[in-house]
Amino acid sequence: MTLAVFSCFSQGNLRLHHRIPPLLLLCPFLALSSLLTSSARAQGQRPGPAPQSPPQPPALPTREDLQHWIATNLDTPPQFQEGEVLTQADLDKLRPFLPPRYIDEFNFPGVEFHVSPSGNYAPHPDYLAATEQYSNQTRLAEDGALEGYVAGRPFAQALINPGDPRAGLKAAWNFNYRWQFYGMHVRRYLGALLARGGTASPLSGFPPDLIAGGGKVVRYLVALYQRAYHSHLAQLANGTHLLPFDGAGEFEYKDYVEFLEPYDVRGARFLVYRYDDPRKQDDAWSFLPQLRKVRRLSLTERDDSVAGTEMTLDDFTGFSGRVLDHQWKFLGWKTILHVMNSRHPYARFYGPNGWLPNDRWELRPCAVVEQTPLGERAYGSKLYFWDAQTYETALVLVFDRQGKLWKVIDLLHGWSEDPAQPAVDRGKHVPRNIGFTIVDVQQEQATIFSAYEIVYPQVTTSEVSERYDINKLSEGRR
Repeated sequence: MTLAVFSCFSQGNLRLHHRIPPLLLLCPFLALSSLLTSSARAQGQRPGPAPQSPPQPPALPTREDLQHWIATNLDTPPQFQEGEVLTQADLDKLRPFLPPRYIDEFNFPGVEFHVSPSGNYAPHPDYLAATEQYSNQTRLAEDGALEGYVAGRPFAQALINPGDPRAGLKAAWNFNYRWQFYGMHVRRYLGALLARGGTASPLSGFPPDLIAGGGKVVRYLVALYQRAYHSHLAQLANGTHLLPFDGAGEFEYKDYVEFLEPYDVRGARFLVYRYDDPRKQDDAWSFLPQLRKVRRLSLTERDDSVAGTEMTLDDFTGFSGRVLDHQWKFLGWKTILHVMNSRHPYARFYGPNGWLPNDRWELRPCAVVEQTPLGERAYGSKLYFWDAQTYETALVLVFDRQGKLWKVIDLLHGWSEDPAQPAVDRGKHVPRNIGFTIVDVQQEQATIFSAYEIVYPQVTTSEVSERYDINKLSEGRR
């Protein structure tokens, strides 16, 4: 394993190593997770009481077990009605719609599944118009790169079928270019690493209803994050679909992250450029206050593991890696339970360990795609469940190199047009990424993130010039 640019922020001191793993800094949220599992102190957090003889968890299913679950439940009709509230006694009814081992996390008194009618979450009319206008000219190059793409959804739903050996690749590009307006801005991303047992205690700066029930908060983190898409913007029907500034067509998007809390990570900042050329590697830079200088990060090596955390480059929004770095296989369409239209403006969690979504659920048809990395990674493969209407990630199953289930990533969304979501995003027709949980079923711990203050703003050229300027990375929060 390559050495990290920092292995941990501990007792306020920064430990440096001489080599930098690209995945730590290709995506800012790798850095978020790295800090979560470092020895940073959870200030204000009092440990809860020790757990009392927790039951032995079920045996870990294998990739073959999960593929069998998918195959045998592709067309299973639900034995419950929309509008019902299901409890612990009804878990067997839910097993066709939540994967083995993950559903066992919900086996506790007081669990409730509020099953809402499946809603209509069609993308913005501008995106639909661009899809109709340009989809016929989009094609795959021999190496899998997308060619001829302008805006909208690259491939029609009819082209995503098991008979096409490249259907998984087409689905991956559909996910990559799903409707996101100009990208999201999270002013306060609240994260916590949770261990089994104990009793949740309030965290300073966290809303009291974010974590309910049990669980011990080992560490916490607060960060600012923004992604700004530069190209293929369906809402800019100006002939180019680019942000109106010189050089915008060179980039797909740019990412900025800044750590706000706790004290020993405050002020660390990262900037990532994702290029529009799918064959070109990302560029990334960091500013670490202890060094007081901006460093360009090396991209000569790749490693998915970050200090033993659950979070990896590919985990943010379900997948944020480069499509061409993986093989993709479409397995079929499968209906699962998913939080697609949250009743909360930010993600909330509950349960014996405080890491399960506390929300309303829907039955949503999803494209199931198996992803296998090209080259050695910390994991063996992943199964993605992408919502058929929006191509947002509903669920990810991560398998280790031996083919056993390692992690379950459950993402929560809130529909911008629903009254439960802030009015500021009304009219944008976006599934707001309000949070996610990553349950490590092998280590018996989880990482949760809640986008406490999230908005999908209209990006201005002045904002892009200020926030995403390498020369201004040392200036801090802007």
